Amino acid sequence: MVDSVAYHKFMSILSMSSIPFMFTIHGDFVFDDSEAVVKNPDVTSDAWWNTFGHDFWGTNITSNLSHKSYRPLTVLSYRLNYLLNHKHLSATQFKVTNLVCHSICCVIIWQTLERVLTRVKFKARTVYSIDIAYSAALLFGAHPIHTEVICAVVGRADVLAAITFFLSFFLYEKAMDNTNLKYPYIFASIFFAGCSMLFKENGITVLGFCILYELIVKLKINRRGNIHICKKSIIKIITITIAAACLLYSRWKVMGGTKPIFKPTDNPAAFSDDNFVKVATYSYLYFLNLLLLMWPQWLCYDWSMGCVPLIKNIQDARLFWVLLMYGFGILFIAYIFIANKKKPTRRLLLIAIALIIVPFLPASNIFYPVGFVIAERIMYISSIGYCLILCICLNKMIQFDKARVVSLLLFCSMLILFAGKTWQRSKAFQNEYKLFTSGLAVCPLNAKIHYNVAKVADARNMTSWAMVEYKEAIRLYPEYYQAMNNLANMLKNEKKFDEAEVLLKSAIKHKKDFPAAWMNLGIVYANTKRYDEALIAYKNALTYRSNYPDCHYNIGNLYLEMNKTEDALKFWYKAINLKPTHVPAWVNLISLLDNTGQRERVVQIMSNALKELPESASINFVVANVYGKMDKYEEAEKYFLRAISLFGYRVQPVHYFNLGVLYHRWKKYDLAEEIYKKALKIDPNSPSILKNLKKIQKLINKV
Repeated sequence: MVDSVAYHKFMSILSMSSIPFMFTIHGDFVFDDSEAVVKNPDVTSDAWWNTFGHDFWGTNITSNLSHKSYRPLTVLSYRLNYLLNHKHLSATQFKVTNLVCHSICCVIIWQTLERVLTRVKFKARTVYSIDIAYSAALLFGAHPIHTEVICAVVGRADVLAAITFFLSFFLYEKAMDNTNLKYPYIFASIFFAGCSMLFKENGITVLGFCILYELIVKLKINRRGNIHICKKSIIKIITITIAAACLLYSRWKVMGGTKPIFKPTDNPAAFSDDNFVKVATYSYLYFLNLLLLMWPQWLCYDWSMGCVPLIKNIQDARLFWVLLMYGFGILFIAYIFIANKKKPTRRLLLIAIALIIVPFLPASNIFYPVGFVIAERIMYISSIGYCLILCICLNKMIQFDKARVVSLLLFCSMLILFAGKTWQRSKAFQNEYKLFTSGLAVCPLNAKIHYNVAKVADARNMTSWAMVEYKEAIRLYPEYYQAMNNLANMLKNEKKFDEAEVLLKSAIKHKKDFPAAWMNLGIVYANTKRYDEALIAYKNALTYRSNYPDCHYNIGNLYLEMNKTEDALKFWYKAINLKPTHVPAWVNLISLLDNTGQRERVVQIMSNALKELPESASINFVVANVYGKMDKYEEAEKYFLRAISLFGYRVQPVHYFNLGVLYHRWKKYDLAEEIYKKALKIDPNSPSILKNLKKIQKLINKV
C-alpha cells in the first residue's frame, strides 16, 4: 500500500513538472540560446578541454570581454546533446533534456524535504493534514517562474545547479545521522557543492545553507538564554566554511583575479553614486522578486534598460511596497519566534526562509553588482522555500474545521492556476517572435525589448513595424548605437542614404570602436559615389576589427566600382580566407574572373567554392552560368537545376530565364519554351522573357 501511494505521488510529480511545459518542446533556440549554444564553439568543436578555460559564452574566462560566468559542466552537457544527436544542434532535443532534468529535480526535492521533516520531528496534530514535502514539490514543479529555466536552453545551468545543490544538501543531511560514515558524507556533500558551482555560480550557496541548517536544527537555547551547540556540529561548520572559502578562492583564480565589467544599461542602480538610490532600488527589486514568486503574472525574458526605473527620492510611491515588505518580514519573524511555540514548525519555517534567501544572495547586489536587474532564472532554487512556506501555512489552516475545505480549494486552485499560467507562458518560448513580442506588455520602457522586436519584425519582412520599434528603442535610450546601426541599414536598403548617414555617424559618436557602423557608413558613401570617404570608413572598421570578412568583401566591391579589378579580387580572396562560407564573395570572385576571361582560374575557384558550399543556391547558379558560357551544356544544366531546387520558394524569374537561354542555345526548343513559361508565371510582364518566348515559339513552328 505504501509503495502504491509513493508510486502515485512520484507519477503525479512527474506529470505536474512536465505537462505544463510541453508547448515549448518543438520550438526554436531563443534569445541567449544563440550565443550560449548555437554560436558557442565549445559546444561544437572537438577540443573538450577548452571548455574549462572559457566562460559560458565561449570567451576566454580571463579576458576583459568575458562576463566571468564560469559554467563548464553545463557547457559539457550541451556538448553531449550535440554528440548524441549525431553532431546536429536540435532545439527540441535540448529542451526535452531541460524538461527531464526539471522533473528529476522535483523528485529529489520531494525526497529531500521528506528527510528535513523527519529531522525537525514535524508531525501533524490531527488526522487532517497534508503531505508538506509532496505538496511543495507539486507547487515547485508547476510554478510559472520556472518557464524560462525549462523552455530556454540556457536555463539548464539553473536546473543542473539545483539538482546538485539538493544532492549536496541531502548528503550533508545524511551526515547528521549517528553513523560512522558522517565524514564521507560531508566530503561528498562538498564535492557536489563544487559541481553545483560549476553548473552555475550560485550553486556554492548550498554550503552556506548547510551551515544555517545545522544551526537551526542543532542550536539549543535553554531557559536562562544560554546558547549550546555540540562539538561535532562546530567541527562540521568549520569544515564546510573552509571548503566554501577554498572553492570561492579557486573560482576567483579561474577568473584571472578580475571582476566582470558591466554596462549601466545592464544594472542601472549599480552605477548610481547615490546610496539612497541604490538601497531603495535594490529593495524594490527584492519586492518584485517576491511578487513574481507569489503572483507570477508579469513575467518577462529581459528586465534591463529602464524596465524598472530607479527610485531617486523618498516621495516615490513604490517605497510603500518596500516598507510593506520589510514590515511583513519583521512580523513574520516575530511570529516564528514569539507566537509559534512549536519548535518543529518554527525550525521548518526558518529552514524555508533560509532556502529563499541564501541561494538568492549572489543576485542581491549586496556583495558585488550583478549584470542584470531581475532574472527569473535566479529564483529557481529559492522558489522551493516559498512553496514550502505555503504548504506549512496550508497545513496550519487545515487543522481548523471551518477553514479545511477552503484551504484545500485554495491549494488546488493555486496548483491549477500555476499550471495554466506555465502552459500559456511556455507558448512564448516557441520562437523569438513570440518571446520578444510578449515582453512588450510587461516592460514597455525597456529599449532592448523594442530592439529585439524590431529585429524579428525585420526578419519577417515587416519593415514598417521594425522601423517603428527601432525608433522607439532609440527614443527610450538615445545612446543605443546598435539600434541606430540596424535602422540605418534598413534606410540604406530603401536608398534613404542621407538619413542612414546621420544615424551611423551618431552611432559612431556614441561608440567610436563600432566596426559594423564604420562598415555600413562606408557602404553609404560608396552608394553616393564618395569613394575616398568610403575607403577611409572601411579602413576604420578594419582598425577595430581586422578579421572582418564582410568589410573585406565590401572593399572589394568598392574597388570594382573604381575599376581596380585586381584590388577587388585581392579583397574578395581575403574575405573568403577569413570566412570560407562567405557566399557573396565567392559569387563576385567567380563572376569577375569569368567576365575578364580567366577561364583556368575560374574553373579552379568554382571547384573550391562547391567544396565549401555544395548546398548554396547562389554558388550553383553562378557556376551554371559560367559552364553555359563555355558551351558545357550538360554541366550547366546540372547546376541550373540544382540551383533552382535549392532556391525553392525564393526562386526568381532570372533563374528560370537563364536555364531557358541555355536550352535555347542547346537547341532543345521544347524545354526552352517550358522553362520560359515558368519564368513568365513569376514575372508576366518581363519584356526579355516575352521576347525570347516568342523567338522560341517561332523556331518550334518552323520545325
